[in-house]
Amino acid sequence: MSEKPSCLLPNSIVPAHYEIHLQPDFVNFTFAGTVSININIHESVDKIILHAADLEIKSSDVAVWFDENNSVVCKEINFDAEAQTATFAFPNQLPKGEAILKIKYTGILNDKMVGFYRSKYVTASGQEKYLATTQFEATDARRALPCWDEPARKATFDVNLIVPKNLVALSNMPVKSTKVLENTDLQTVSFERTPIMSTYLLAFVVGEFEFVETKTNNGTLVRVYTMLKKSHQGMFALDVGRRSLELYNNYFAFPYPLPKLDMIAIPDFASGAMENWGLVTYRENALLIDETNSSSASKQRVAEVVAHELAHQWFGNLVTMQWWTNLWLNEGFASWMASFVLDKLFPEWDIWTQFLADDYADALSLDGLRSTHPIEIPVNNPNEISQIFDAISYSKGASVIRMIHDFLGADIFRDGLRVYLKRHAYSNAVTEDLWQALAEVSGQPVQKIMNTWTKQAGYPLIQIIQENENICAFSQKRFLASGQPLTKDEADQNWHIPLAAELNHESGQSDFTKYIFSDTSPKINIDKINFIKLNSAQIALARVNYLPQQWQKLAQAVTNGLLSPADRYGILSDALALVIAGHLSSAELINLLSAYKTEDNFVVWAVILRSLGVLGNVLEETPEKIYFESFAKSTLAPIVSRLGWEESADESHTTKLLRGNVLSSMGSYGHDQTVAEAKSRFKNHAANISPAEPNLRHAIYGTAAKHGDKEVFASVVGLYQKETFQEEKVRLLSALGRFADSEFLPTVLEYGFNSGEVRSGDFIYLLGSMGGHANGRRAAWNFLTSNWSSFTQRYAAGGLKMLGRIISLICDGFINKEDAKIIEQFFKDNPAPSADRSIAEAIERINVRAAWYERDKDIIIEALKKLQ
Repeated sequence: MSEKPSCLLPNSIVPAHYEIHLQPDFVNFTFAGTVSININIHESVDKIILHAADLEIKSSDVAVWFDENNSVVCKEINFDAEAQTATFAFPNQLPKGEAILKIKYTGILNDKMVGFYRSKYVTASGQEKYLATTQFEATDARRALPCWDEPARKATFDVNLIVPKNLVALSNMPVKSTKVLENTDLQTVSFERTPIMSTYLLAFVVGEFEFVETKTNNGTLVRVYTMLKKSHQGMFALDVGRRSLELYNNYFAFPYPLPKLDMIAIPDFASGAMENWGLVTYRENALLIDETNSSSASKQRVAEVVAHELAHQWFGNLVTMQWWTNLWLNEGFASWMASFVLDKLFPEWDIWTQFLADDYADALSLDGLRSTHPIEIPVNNPNEISQIFDAISYSKGASVIRMIHDFLGADIFRDGLRVYLKRHAYSNAVTEDLWQALAEVSGQPVQKIMNTWTKQAGYPLIQIIQENENICAFSQKRFLASGQPLTKDEADQNWHIPLAAELNHESGQSDFTKYIFSDTSPKINIDKINFIKLNSAQIALARVNYLPQQWQKLAQAVTNGLLSPADRYGILSDALALVIAGHLSSAELINLLSAYKTEDNFVVWAVILRSLGVLGNVLEETPEKIYFESFAKSTLAPIVSRLGWEESADESHTTKLLRGNVLSSMGSYGHDQTVAEAKSRFKNHAANISPAEPNLRHAIYGTAAKHGDKEVFASVVGLYQKETFQEEKVRLLSALGRFADSEFLPTVLEYGFNSGEVRSGDFIYLLGSMGGHANGRRAAWNFLTSNWSSFTQRYAAGGLKMLGRIISLICDGFINKEDAKIIEQFFKDNPAPSADRSIAEAIERINVRAAWYERDKDIIIEALKKLQ
């Protein structure tokens, strides 16, 4: 790390060990705590600065002990709310050496899903109860105890929880002892000492739980904890967890070092999951699977989240980034490793092709904006830290790891990771440490190549240039989604691009060639070449633009089935981005889509549907949308006809995913037969006559709602209210957001936000669905602005903030420059520091699409009319 962040606490005192005693109060929603911190005083000081937020501490309850008979009591405490620190002043200098800092304090068992917080649940008998749990990443351990809340300030922890005897208490380590407190209904549960680790990985949970368990082949106890009567829903995740741990043990050649691994489903949870060492917390729908009611997509999602969080047990927990600038070392690697593991555990899922439609697509989308940021970015305060938990740290990080893995080769890459993990175990690292380990094993200039991907924002647009009749070369420049002229600094950007090319000869055979493309361009002889597909398999994080005749040849290759699914995906994905940026005509995109008429690959259909969605988005508030809807239905008709509504016993996992997606899209575009079938199936499902197939429920519910009336609205709400399975509740919430009739939308929003029926963390599912159509996003925007103070109170607190996600879900789909101005002005008048990046990104996306539509609207409409 080249520059020390200004917000770091002084190095004069370093923590070595924490002994924590906490007692949650489930009546008053507070907690009482004491912490004894073994510290090393490196230089004589008269004050100690710690992180603390929302804690009440009296100066008389703070003392430094040098031995059992020698202590000094704090004379004054100064709190800094902005810096989230408490400064303990002492009457005289504290001498250098070892000491123990003892602090007694109280805190709030809040309902904000950060720090030490409460989560409400309802028992099978209808009784409302609460559990207590934690979410400390990135900077919220300070809400549970005064501490040095920085990833590099690692220490060991002894946790002791004073809780009612009838409740289960969990922490990072196994229970060491349980002691009943005389004449009370309380017990003290003490846990084994943790390894040395960062504060953000500390965790504890208290509540009514049951579990299922297994052991890995080397004896690690693995459990999935759930609310009562739900443990059977943890069996799938338990199996994935065990198998993932065994695979990681072998791959990293560094066995999981804790004696147990617990995974627990929490009803109120802000993110998808949190990798606390030995006690991983999850949203219920990110961990639990019901064999009768879960879809194939949900199974894949649960497997992916489990694999991601368990990868963190090494990348993040064992070896931790030095500072949040290197967050991607945690999240990018965990995202890539999740795909790596799922490919091994479920090869039939075709995960590496799916990677393109997920992480790769998300990275290209965000990183094409000027409001993006480098993978490695200086951060100082909690607002800045929370906002880089985004597609750059996760998805671009995973994509560049995939790129260097392909360049170095699987075995060399694995061996380099083993060197890195062994060298930095139980310590901290920066990006350069990883590059050094990979370079030592490979002999390649890894840092030189990868610095161009992690230290600068954006990615390249590769343009094929024909130098003469038989020779082609490449140029590169930064790609901007807007297509605007580059600044001087942007024009000077350059990448070392590990690039593969497929050269298909007139004979029908293909050659595959790899290059490192930087300042000097490779040359390609195109004599007797049928087509060139640059960036074969979409390994490099880049866009490619071809000469006009080459685009035509690639379209023909798609039609003739001469390209892999990854390359068919890449051609259309690049074309869509190039059209929006003004490098290709919109008519070429519409014509290119016709080359995919016989496509049947799930991942390729993901980009077809995205292309249709983008075209539909810019036309949805215009009279010409009828031409688009006709085109969209004709594009979807062949695949809908081939797949139908019924699953066959032997069809693939991805076919099941595809059917639901294309039927959902066909219904959204108003295809009469699809709408009628969805309505009929929904009516039978709601009446409990014939339960809908789980893989089709999102299509059935959403289509019925979009074209539904008051009766359908009442049915969806009724189903939601009586449902207890979280995955199903999420589907129903998403359906509520699909109602297109403006009459229902204020009622939908009021129900989601104020009824008390919808959890705060689940409201985003409804908003995400509403943001997908014009009436919905306008109603959601009006609701957000009218209830702004309530939104900020509910969602702006804490580390992994949800406010930015909410703004993105609502605003990203607007398409008019006037809307961008309205949004920009609102947030000038109502600042939202925790969502600055999300706001800037939303405004830029709106302006990008607005400029495209203004530039190409006549071309788009004319091209669509020709296809009627």
